[in-house]
Amino acid sequence: MQTKIELLKFINRISLIFFVFILFQGCEKKESEMAPENWLDRSYYGTLTVRYTNVYPQWDVSTQMDVEIDKETGLVNISTATLNYSGETLVSADSKIERSGSWGIFPIGRLEGSLDNPTVFVDAGIILQNDVQTIYAKNTEGQWIVVNTTDFSGEEPESELGFNFDDAILTGSVISAQGAGGSIIWTLRLTPALD
Repeated sequence: MQTKIELLKFINRISLIFFVFILFQGCEKKESEMAPENWLDRSYYGTLTVRYTNVYPQWDVSTQMDVEIDKETGLVNISTATLNYSGETLVSADSKIERSGSWGIFPIGRLEGSLDNPTVFVDAGIILQNDVQTIYAKNTEGQWIVVNTTDFSGEEPESELGFNFDDAILTGSVISAQGAGGSIIWTLRLTPALD
């Protein structure tokens, strides 16, 4: 009987230690996922702009998302957007190239670093939709026929972005990236709220 009681006490102690360990791990995770505290003396509002240019075929398109950084929590909220693009280049009188597609942009942002070197990290969350390039040639009757089709939907552009917080306030923080055959420029601009 005494052995059973000691065994139950031992199991209770182990259970308590295990419970405290799990609780500690949960709290530690929550703290690391939370935005830095007491960094900001005010909230910030602004925009995240993406400009996508391509040469062959040619297009130059852009879209803009609203950004808000809350002074109490430091959380970064960014609206979603869609970017549509298309272009056509006549290679010769008998051949041409066309390409079109769209991005669904679902950004997630967070404020990291330190008070001396704050950074706004953004995962743009780009989902490529129907990004297809088609090459045409004229047949003997002068009609356009498809010679080749290339699907770029599997080639997601670079979308892990780290913006300098101070630059975003002063002049705009700019990051250049590359996409399938094109150039991508991301710009974060922030303005302090008038509290």
